[in-house]
Amino acid sequence: MSTCASADSPGTTKPTTRANTALSTSIPGLPALDLAPTLASQKEQLEIYRHLLETLAQSEQESALIFPELSKSLVTHIGTLTKLKDDLHNVFSRIRALKTRFQSEYPDAFDYVQSLHVKELDDE
Repeated sequence: MSTCASADSPGTTKPTTRANTALSTSIPGLPALDLAPTLASQKEQLEIYRHLLETLAQSEQESALIFPELSKSLVTHIGTLTKLKDDLHNVFSRIRALKTRFQSEYPDAFDYVQSLHVKELDDE
């Protein structure tokens, strides 16, 4: 048993029992405390956190399994979009070249078609 200073007399010591060192419901000088609801609440919270930890661990494992597949899929999609961008660039470059050629070969017809297009835009 250990000893500690008594609150009654400053110089004296008395043996400390296990009940005195543990959190008890009755502390001299204070009203009795009911710790049962607090302990029950803490146990409930502990179970909630344990369940949350298990759920997060499962989610992390599933993510680790799915990540390589999605990475490959992303690379494929990026490649497809890059090819589409290049194709669109090629198509619009060819359209610009055709417009330039038609403007130089058929200036009257080209101006007439352009004026029709401008009127359509004005009507909207």
